[in-house]
Amino acid sequence: MQTKTINRARMQSPAATAARWATVIATAAALAACGTPRVAAATPGGSAPDPRTLTYYAFDINNGTTDPGFIPAPGTNPKVFAQGDELIINDQLTTTRQVNGGYPIVGHDAGVCTLTRIPQHQIPQQHADQTLANCVVTAVWNNGSLTVQGVVPFKSRQPEPAVLAVTGGTGRFEGAAGTLGVSFTKKFKILTIRLK
Repeated sequence: MQTKTINRARMQSPAATAARWATVIATAAALAACGTPRVAAATPGGSAPDPRTLTYYAFDINNGTTDPGFIPAPGTNPKVFAQGDELIINDQLTTTRQVNGGYPIVGHDAGVCTLTRIPQHQIPQQHADQTLANCVVTAVWNNGSLTVQGVVPFKSRQPEPAVLAVTGGTGRFEGAAGTLGVSFTKKFKILTIRLK
């Protein structure tokens, strides 16, 4: 795999940010499979081994003045979130350490988040205080892949930190299980994968 780096982040629309967030989750899972990220030492304890912790950055590559990563549900206003809107995840996964002014690319992710719950002021749904999206993302490295799934909450059309389940893998990660935590910065997503 040819080494490339990403040296800056791109500004994102709320829909793009949401899509990128989902991508970050998938990316983290993929990077964990690759084994190139920073690995945190596990705390000794109990009879079961502690999970490996891997950390990656995910840079969204859906860019431009209009966000190609946001697909509004048919018949809805694209300026307002609606049930059924989709956020396409499309990130480059990188290490967490800069090399020569950039972050080495170690993989990519692909997936989709579908908005399933919208606050009551937009459509009447009992107990719908927050926008939620169901996300399914696959992270890919040259020696395997990880798939993650879970719900990502949004506040003011911006994604919030979430924890998704690692539901499986291929290659080096065949039979993988664990969690992927995702958090967001202005420039990239931070993926923290904990494999069992």
